[in-house]
Amino acid sequence: MSDSIWVQMLTVIWDEIANMWWFFLLSIVLVGVIKGYKLDLRIRDFINKAGPWGIVVAVGVGMVSPLCSCGILPVVITLAMIQTPLAPLMALLVTSPVMGPDALILTWSALGTEWAVLKVVGAGALGLSAGLVTQFLINQGYLAGNLIRLKPKYREDGTLATAREIGAEAGIHVKSMTIVPRASKLRFIFDRTLDAGLFVGKFLLLAIVLEAIIVTLVPVSWITGLVGQKSFGSLLLAAIIGLPLPTNQIPIIPIMAGLLQRGIDPGAALTLFMAGPVSSLPAIIALAGMFKKRVLVVFLSVSLSVSILLGWLYQLLG
Repeated sequence: MSDSIWVQMLTVIWDEIANMWWFFLLSIVLVGVIKGYKLDLRIRDFINKAGPWGIVVAVGVGMVSPLCSCGILPVVITLAMIQTPLAPLMALLVTSPVMGPDALILTWSALGTEWAVLKVVGAGALGLSAGLVTQFLINQGYLAGNLIRLKPKYREDGTLATAREIGAEAGIHVKSMTIVPRASKLRFIFDRTLDAGLFVGKFLLLAIVLEAIIVTLVPVSWITGLVGQKSFGSLLLAAIIGLPLPTNQIPIIPIMAGLLQRGIDPGAALTLFMAGPVSSLPAIIALAGMFKKRVLVVFLSVSLSVSILLGWLYQLLG
């Protein structure tokens, strides 16, 4: 590559970092506070007590929990082992990868207020749809019965084993983090903020580099030819592209910025924005080990269909 191309790429990377750095700091501090006071876990516990409102509560938990499609798995495994109904579990599984307080702040910074609002509305629509469709299929008998492959594992003292241990029994790798107790609440929050910064930062930096590559090297004609038309085909292709894309709610943001700059149809962009994080390949593999096949079919069908529907509505209104 010529020196001018390198300069263009480095300029894009620098501009994006300069634009997002303080939003990034704000977002990881917010994650640290949420984790430090265990707000996400406290709200999560309401799911089992919510009764008919379980789906709505699960969507709310998913929207405030800063966990991606893989990060939410330990929470779901734990809830599944204490016999949480499937409909709220599905709502949580779909909502959490798309939405989080850190992702919302970074979306607002990089893409603007409109896309931040679209993220909130889209995540809520996806989660409610997944939960309600699952409950309907349970009532119809298609998802009736025990559909969880995982078996509880107990320690010698009779307590339930960790999600990582339960997952390992079924061949599922569950990410875990060593938490060091701190006497100072402020120090504990600092630790969680640092954890979030290291985890989010590496993916965000990689995504910014990908954005620079898209903006600098990918011809506009490629983008407009594939997903640049205001058509159902663009929506469908965006959903298919998002299906295996290993991006969570954070790295999809700079990638979206690059695609929008190169001419992707806004409706297709919204479909990708929703479908990419929720249907990442690692999460699909893990879900296949956790649940029986029909649960995975419903998960993918609803998340992709609603993502396409949201993109289509955005095309009509745009």
